[in-house]
Amino acid sequence: MFDRLDQLTTELEACFASMEVDCFDAARAARLVSSGERVRRLGDAIRTIAVGQVERTNGWKGQGAKSISEWLATETDCARYEAQSVVVLANQLQHRPVTQAALRSGTLSGTQAVEVARGAIVAPNTETQLLNLAKHATVRDLRDATSRVVAAATDEAERHRQVHKSRYLKSWTDTDGSFNLKARMTVANGALVMAALKPMQEEIFKQARKSGAHERPEAYAADALMALCEKASASDSGAGASVTKTSRPNAVMHIRVDIDALKRGRTEHGEICEIAGVGPIPVATATEYLGEAFLKLLVMDGTEIRTIAHMGRAIPAKLRTAVEERDRVCQVPTCDMTMGLEIDHIVPFAEGGAASLENLVRLCKRHHLLKTHDGYRLIKIEASEGEICVAKETRWDWRAPPDLKRTG
Repeated sequence: MFDRLDQLTTELEACFASMEVDCFDAARAARLVSSGERVRRLGDAIRTIAVGQVERTNGWKGQGAKSISEWLATETDCARYEAQSVVVLANQLQHRPVTQAALRSGTLSGTQAVEVARGAIVAPNTETQLLNLAKHATVRDLRDATSRVVAAATDEAERHRQVHKSRYLKSWTDTDGSFNLKARMTVANGALVMAALKPMQEEIFKQARKSGAHERPEAYAADALMALCEKASASDSGAGASVTKTSRPNAVMHIRVDIDALKRGRTEHGEICEIAGVGPIPVATATEYLGEAFLKLLVMDGTEIRTIAHMGRAIPAKLRTAVEERDRVCQVPTCDMTMGLEIDHIVPFAEGGAASLENLVRLCKRHHLLKTHDGYRLIKIEASEGEICVAKETRWDWRAPPDLKRTG
């Protein structure tokens, strides 16, 4: 068996070495990417399944490593954190044969398997639904769905306390001389951090656009953190020696909560209490923030927001809030742009499209231009019965103009 596997690996290496990739046209280059992804998924599956057996048979012991993750990091030249995640996934898959089979067949990536297993461990009855969701959802959507599964299956207050107890902020200087930060905290506290950074990040993004500069959103987030620190330093310097009361940041975060959960004081199966774009929180935490000036609360109860329709081009404030909360990323499938999003009329305003929740969607600037001027369309996909955590979500199909499809 191993002779055959070694032979196939050698043949694959020789095949790729002989390819003149620089001579490939666009179609062949794209096909090579697809083939490479199949090989990568297979390699990830082999490593994950095999390391689980190495741990069960104690095959890593006696080789100078303190743990199975240290042994794997040394054996495969990967980062320690990556090795740790592979070991955790291998242990979880031991009890999840359906997810393991999907990983081995290549229909599930390693990243998707981590999310499916995370949800299935605490709620085994959701495994099939999460696997079905993984077939069409982005990793971001799958992660959100899994987080809701975990939140529904565990005691929210105890989970909140445990996460808070394990909070940290670490810093180190990397080998290239760069300064690095890593933090862990509750969703509520993390949302406060991001709410303080977001307005500055958006402003830096807009200024960069005006000057013609284009960088990654993560770069603007780093700039926003520096601007926040500089602002705090300047404020402290101006305050002198006087002691002033700490104030909340002048920022906004959106909390989604079902009205019944808010009245009851806790969520039950299928209900939501979460900070939009961040994750689930206890209802008690949401209630604690209700009086804060920086909070907008959007209660999910089939509310009147859905009945608001305005035939002018202007979008009412409540409706704008609802669209911004619902569409936290560009709604074109696979696009994960979160900055500079623009609201678009699905049925164009010029064709009689109303400013209603059902006819509005947020797109990044590039996709907005393609839809407005180049004939691209967003087509709504109805969710299949039994799909998990998509009852309040909308899925879209991004379709190119017919003439562009014919030309390939």
